[in-house]
Amino acid sequence: MTEVSNLIEGARERAKQYSKENEVVGLISRVVTVSHGEEEKEVKADIPFEVYLKKKFLVGSYIGISLPIPGTLMLGRIKAVERADILAVSKVPSLSPSEDSSGLATPLTVTVELLSEKVEDEVVPPSSPVDPQSPIFIPNESFIKEMLGLPDNGISIGNIMEGYRKLNVPIMIPHEVLRHHMLVVGTTGAGKTNLLKLIMSRANTPLIVFDIQGDFVRPMAKMGGNILVPVPRDYSMKVVDFVNVFLKRSGLIGYKIKDVNGNKIEMENDKGESFTLYLIGFHFRKTYDILADVSPFFSVQAAYFFKLATRNCNTTIDQWEEKCSDVLGNFKLHSSTRDNIFRSIIQLRESGIVDVKMGNVTLDEPNYVDLLQKRSVLDLRWVTETSINSATMSAFVIVERLFHEIDKRYKEKGETTPFLMIFDEAHEYFPQGGREEGEKESLERLINRILRLGRVRGIGVIFATHKPQDLNDLVLTLTNSKIALRADEDALEKIDMKEYAKLLQASPPGYGVLRTFSLKVNDLIFRSEKYEE
Repeated sequence: MTEVSNLIEGARERAKQYSKENEVVGLISRVVTVSHGEEEKEVKADIPFEVYLKKKFLVGSYIGISLPIPGTLMLGRIKAVERADILAVSKVPSLSPSEDSSGLATPLTVTVELLSEKVEDEVVPPSSPVDPQSPIFIPNESFIKEMLGLPDNGISIGNIMEGYRKLNVPIMIPHEVLRHHMLVVGTTGAGKTNLLKLIMSRANTPLIVFDIQGDFVRPMAKMGGNILVPVPRDYSMKVVDFVNVFLKRSGLIGYKIKDVNGNKIEMENDKGESFTLYLIGFHFRKTYDILADVSPFFSVQAAYFFKLATRNCNTTIDQWEEKCSDVLGNFKLHSSTRDNIFRSIIQLRESGIVDVKMGNVTLDEPNYVDLLQKRSVLDLRWVTETSINSATMSAFVIVERLFHEIDKRYKEKGETTPFLMIFDEAHEYFPQGGREEGEKESLERLINRILRLGRVRGIGVIFATHKPQDLNDLVLTLTNSKIALRADEDALEKIDMKEYAKLLQASPPGYGVLRTFSLKVNDLIFRSEKYEE
């Protein structure tokens, strides 16, 4: 038995080496069979009463296990806790309720979910037999970080949680993970916007946020980034007047125009803080081909012949019928296709985003090379007042232009361009239903291009929504990392995280579950930090 004793003693020493306070806190149970396999990865452990008195063991707490015979270490997470009175342990019947404090002095039994195993210097899925009497320990932060496979660099979004207790173990999201795209799901007040603001402010990668509600405008101004405002025709007033309206509505009091260069306006306040404001519109002659593809108006066939006709008659959106009808007539189109084109032209004009004038100047697009070097927000509040289609078309034109610039670098120089796109209220841009089949195909081609081809070229995309049921299924498929915050059961079921419905239903803002291919474990419970301007 000396050899076995030596193995157990060696396991205890390994446990102390990686424990938080150089101690063993319990043993894998001796009174039940210890088994685990591909489907079931749970074991039971017993913690002496005197240890239980001094330390808090919570559902969700991390536990280390040192295996005597395999000689390896495991990390587990407590899934259930069990307490029993001495009468229950000894199976002595109680004839009447009575109080006896000594009856409480029984071990705490915990059910531990096995997460990962350290074999020599490599962390792998747990596969070794778990010996009865294996010492268990409260792991230190470095051991937890190693066993979970947490990276050392990236965007810090928060900390690992043990139940309600925050650990000093930060979660970092590298750009390489974001290049495989991420979906954030949470109801109103769950902490989605806060999380996106953290990412926006801490990313070293240039990025653009597509903002329908204006939540990111003020933070971006405080960061000194770019704010792009597509201005609809309804707001075609003097530039100075619009800027004043923009500042008041955005809570940016104290800023004044420092310099104007075309549609690029440098803003500064009396503290020397500055940001760049772009007032943008889309020239019909420059964007008609993109608009035909990204608008929900044209059928596939109508879009094709509209682009063909427009290419041969150089005009504005207001004069299209007058200048291009004859060209269209040469194609001998079916009346339904012809009607769709004329109807779509009217809808494009009514969208208010094409050929927009401020004074005598027709608003143009921003410098996309500049955008690829800084943080930007596309402020869609103004065009959303016209229609949600006006907002999404504006966003998609910007997306196409940025992708074109990144694609050009990739094809000509073989360079990738690290860049991040963030879509808040993503179901508004990429809906699952509500479009004709041809329009849905066009949208899914855009999704495919940005997510599949974009990933290779350096583009990462984050989608955030409280309605994943309304989000195009292709987005769900192509996002390799998912974060679930507080959300209803149907929303969590849609992203295959229904098992966390009870955990998250009463959780505080920022409390969530991260599921990603990049970790050594499937899911990680964390809480995001509070964004501070």
